[in-house]
Amino acid sequence: MVNIFKKLFFLLKKKIRIKDFYFYKGFKKVDLIIYDDVFPHPVSGFRYEELSVLLTQFKKSKIILSAKSYPLLKTPISDNKRHVQELISINKDFKNKLVFRTGFININARMFYCIFINNIIENITWLEKYKIPFAFTLYPGGGFEFNNVESDAKLKRVFSSKMFKHVIVTQKITEDYLVNKEFCEKENIKFIFGGVVPQLSLNKDLFNKKTYFLNKDTFDICFCAAKYMARGEDKGYDVFIETAHKIVQKFDFVRFHVIGGFTKEDIDITKIENSIQFYGYQNFENLESILKNNDIIISPNVPFLLSKGSFDGFPLGTVVEGVLNGNVALVTDELKQNYAFVPNEEIIIIKSTSESIEKEIINLIEHPEKLYSIAQKGREKFMKVYSNDIQMKPRIEILKNILQEND
Repeated sequence: MVNIFKKLFFLLKKKIRIKDFYFYKGFKKVDLIIYDDVFPHPVSGFRYEELSVLLTQFKKSKIILSAKSYPLLKTPISDNKRHVQELISINKDFKNKLVFRTGFININARMFYCIFINNIIENITWLEKYKIPFAFTLYPGGGFEFNNVESDAKLKRVFSSKMFKHVIVTQKITEDYLVNKEFCEKENIKFIFGGVVPQLSLNKDLFNKKTYFLNKDTFDICFCAAKYMARGEDKGYDVFIETAHKIVQKFDFVRFHVIGGFTKEDIDITKIENSIQFYGYQNFENLESILKNNDIIISPNVPFLLSKGSFDGFPLGTVVEGVLNGNVALVTDELKQNYAFVPNEEIIIIKSTSESIEKEIINLIEHPEKLYSIAQKGREKFMKVYSNDIQMKPRIEILKNILQEND
């Protein structure tokens, strides 16, 4: 039987000129189909958590994997199969739920879900063709930008679809944008601040954490971000390096750590090369060993630099990981997205300038009790905000409501 389907597939492939997959509505029906272009890459911790929870919660579910965005993470697409096997070794129940986007794919489902506008746009044609209701999370990025003609066209296309049911947004400014531009009715929008975080991060044992002045002599500062443009100006990497040069001249015990897409070749670090270390991209599991040795994590990111309408969520996922590992977060908030954290008690708001960052670093070095207090209070608040009770529970309820409406 399998060989017959293979022969039919190749004949069909030649006839309709498709590359390597064909969607069809088969007899077996599931409650939920998910689509993603990165899962289960271990670098993308929020995807790993969110989509794994949904696959677990919805017994009749499956996820279509394309891995087409692996190159953006400096990872060959061929690694996707290895990542899939690693996931199955941890959760054997997922074995029949993970479907590569190749060959014949049965898309008979009561509902569809994905994250990012580009992913829903990629699938909307067949969702409408087969009349499958859908919901999605509109994270910043992934094709979504403010006042961008192409992005707005995608939003209009999706929200005008008869199959659209609900959208989840993680920033209040996103909700306001959709409502003010009349893309979507407010009743179809669910605002859940922040984003999903691997729950292992909330249960870290910080007993062996290294902290300045308590059990180590160095003051360690971390920068963690992907590289999307020269000098990393959208993430504030240039400002971070400028600050490092200034701090090293004042304190010989300060160390700098760079995780992500940047190397010593991006900006000249000759004068501080003995005080800075580069780690490259790291799997989620490896972040802990690095972050636990740091005192603060800096995110001087700036909106609208990568492109006219681009912006990041607040705070970045890497910042969340830093705080949950006992770091004080120094972050910019030019778009006033902070919805949950008390400045100077749970988080420190900075400007994307070396002067602003230098001032806060010196203050923490000279007043270590403030460092300890903000680190503790920040971690406690982040643990509440990013718990699955706050993040995943309402997402699951939304999807279950759509299923009930579709009965």
